[in-house]
Amino acid sequence: MLSNSKYNLLLMQTKINIYLFLLCCCLLSWSCLNNSNSNSNSNIPSSISIDSIPNSTTHPTSTIEKVNSENSQPPIIERGFDRTEIKKHLQEKIAQNKALVVQVFVPLCDNEHQGIVPVSKLLGNGFDLKNNLYWGAKYGLKNHFKQLKGWKYITGATGINDTILERVSFRKQFANGATVLLVLDAYRGDQMKACLEDFLQAASGNSKVQIAQGESTTQQELIPDLVVFNGHNGLMDTQVAPVKQGGTNPRDAAIIACASNGYFKDHLARAHAYPLLTTTNFMAPEAYVVAALIDAWALQKEETAIRKEAGKAYHKYQKCGIRGATNLFEVGW
Repeated sequence: MLSNSKYNLLLMQTKINIYLFLLCCCLLSWSCLNNSNSNSNSNIPSSISIDSIPNSTTHPTSTIEKVNSENSQPPIIERGFDRTEIKKHLQEKIAQNKALVVQVFVPLCDNEHQGIVPVSKLLGNGFDLKNNLYWGAKYGLKNHFKQLKGWKYITGATGINDTILERVSFRKQFANGATVLLVLDAYRGDQMKACLEDFLQAASGNSKVQIAQGESTTQQELIPDLVVFNGHNGLMDTQVAPVKQGGTNPRDAAIIACASNGYFKDHLARAHAYPLLTTTNFMAPEAYVVAALIDAWALQKEETAIRKEAGKAYHKYQKCGIRGATNLFEVGW
């Protein structure tokens, strides 16, 4: 039988061994977390919706740096500018009865060519305009806007070029005197990179869009005031080169796609486009969010109100709770 002194000594040694073991575990956990931090997304979804899971562990904010390293160019990133100049420009156009132009880039949902959680063959055919999840389906962009009150269908055309299968345009008058001309472009599902590149060119002011105004079908080339990307987050699968600002005026930009915030902001900064609305997590990029965004934007609501309107619209259709829906969206830098 152990004496009291030997028993106490043995107990103390046991406690010391336990403390050392716990300390080693903590150090090991910290080391693992530190090493994996650059490859992880802090917004881990509790559930996954229609859009995608990334096929690689590339950190979203590394896209520009990787592209630049390939081209031997240092990254040029100027974040932090606000919307003061943009809002002034929009208010001047409204006062002068000039239409606000919105262009939406829609890569058709494609089970075969995009890294998405597969949907049905009918919805996930990236060449089927009539049934595609993001175009002709119930909450697809073209179908949804055709059903919305206040939006007047102007014109449409198919076979725009090798990448754009269809372009349709709509018009709406708002209570504050604003008129919005909306252009929706449906890209082939296997042309994600082209869609991303065209979106960034438009965001930078380097490109114009052809659109008919009023009752006339005469096409005019106009620079968009708001550009929107809606669909699978293609930057999860591919890389595109950053685009420098080309136009004299900055413009608003929105990306309705899974976890777009970290993937697109550096690109928008380089293009000198303001991140009016981005997302923080996995979500369903459907038309009702774009509609709520445009309505709030045209009425010149503040950024926080635009975020709330997007959250309300998402909750209305997804029934996921207003707080959770609002937290899916972020405005500004």
